[in-house]
Amino acid sequence: MRLFKYLPKEYLKAFFRTGSLKLGTLYEYRKVEVYGTVIGDQDEGLHKTELFLPGGGEIELASASPEADFFRKHVLRPDQQDSNVKIVLEDGARLIAHSNSQDLYVYCMTSEFDEGVMRQFGCDACMEILRPRDFFRAISKRIGGGNRLEGVVPIQYGSKSTHYRQPHILHPAIMKETKFSYQKEWRAIWTPRTANPQPLFIEAPYAKRYCRIHVS
Repeated sequence: MRLFKYLPKEYLKAFFRTGSLKLGTLYEYRKVEVYGTVIGDQDEGLHKTELFLPGGGEIELASASPEADFFRKHVLRPDQQDSNVKIVLEDGARLIAHSNSQDLYVYCMTSEFDEGVMRQFGCDACMEILRPRDFFRAISKRIGGGNRLEGVVPIQYGSKSTHYRQPHILHPAIMKETKFSYQKEWRAIWTPRTANPQPLFIEAPYAKRYCRIHVS
């Protein structure tokens, strides 16, 4: 399996000179005012689950109903889990619960080179990663064992909003809206050793041996 990384030409040259590269974070890419709406995504690492009752109705929080389970999972504090009360929802009322991934280190790529998409990313060069497993092993050694590589996975595309009776089964860090599907994204993900991680700028010279400049 080969993967491709779009880059400005100056960054590509810097990588093949010293192994310099950047690991971003999920939360960083929510800044659409910085990255625009091609790279940026204000819902990065976020799922939404909606609850509504057509015609309105009551929810017994002590029951085993899907509605009560929604409240226990998304609304109630731990000390409220045994609440024996009723919730009344008016017709048309909607509750939207956000399931938020912790902030993670990510390195984003694509499984298919596309010059048009590369230009949309504001890039004019592409790196071909010939041996992704070895490439990311080399990077992981540089950033330290406390930052755990969770995997290199394809992004799944679909609606990030779902009905409470059909909850999401995918982790929010590996899912994006269908409008991004043309990017054919793959993502390497690390769990950071500290809270509130900031983008990492590192040099991983051994990673260079597993890549080459892509020539279209």
